[in-house]
Amino acid sequence: MRSIWGPVTEIQDLGVVAEQCPYCERVMPCLLRSVYRGSYIFFIKTAVPTEERSRLCTACLQALPCEHWRYAAVVPIRKAKVLPIEDLLSRTNPGLAERLQLREQIRALGGDAAFGLAYEQVERLRPGALRSSFLKQLLGWNGLAVEQRTLLGQLIGSHARACQFACQIAPAFPGQTGCWRAALAAFAVWSAFLWVPAVHSWLWGSITLVAGLVAAALTRQLLLTRNVCQWTRKVLIPEAQEANVSLACLLAVVEDVPGSRLGMMEDLWPIRNELEAIRRVLSAEGRL
Repeated sequence: MRSIWGPVTEIQDLGVVAEQCPYCERVMPCLLRSVYRGSYIFFIKTAVPTEERSRLCTACLQALPCEHWRYAAVVPIRKAKVLPIEDLLSRTNPGLAERLQLREQIRALGGDAAFGLAYEQVERLRPGALRSSFLKQLLGWNGLAVEQRTLLGQLIGSHARACQFACQIAPAFPGQTGCWRAALAAFAVWSAFLWVPAVHSWLWGSITLVAGLVAAALTRQLLLTRNVCQWTRKVLIPEAQEANVSLACLLAVVEDVPGSRLGMMEDLWPIRNELEAIRRVLSAEGRL
């Protein structure tokens, strides 16, 4: 029996696209979903629900966060059931279709398929020093021994998977929470202006105001760091292990996000901003 208050989850199926699943590594129809989470009391919603967007692989039934706008189109579920995967791929994900076609052309022309795959994976990385370094190493591909080519391909593939994984988990990263506690800390300091007669002056009033703001900022940062540490232990480590993603590669990808105003526009910026706290937890857990 449903209680009279508590959390509520609503799932809306939006349609089907073709995507290469990072878990089963097959190009399969994937179901796009919008998941709304909120709360209710007496069957009435008490707050605006938060929206999470995901895709569900129809082969391995693994769900991953995703950005729906990246797809060229979305095919209705009924129509997708009778549509060949090739047609679904060309309609919904032409970028992936072009990459797969390039790989086949390299193989058909007798080229090095490993090089084509490595180059394709480098193209998935975001612009930065890491991507430039891999491109430079690929320029000397012909001069590498077979073992060196294999190791380079594996290294590039690990970083490409880590980059995709980082983008998928970024929406679930802890945000700036604890506002009311930070405000409480500030008000506790500011109350000195009311209860301590010695600070009833412009000088001490200004000092009290600044001290309250500093207390609020420190409280908010401490709460954020605590949440980040919990998220690293309970979310990042188990999900990275399940997705077979190297945590060292993940840190390298996030660290490559520029620390400039341009970098702050990246969806990975909140993770990069708390990278030291994440690294400390991973080191303490023996994951690095």
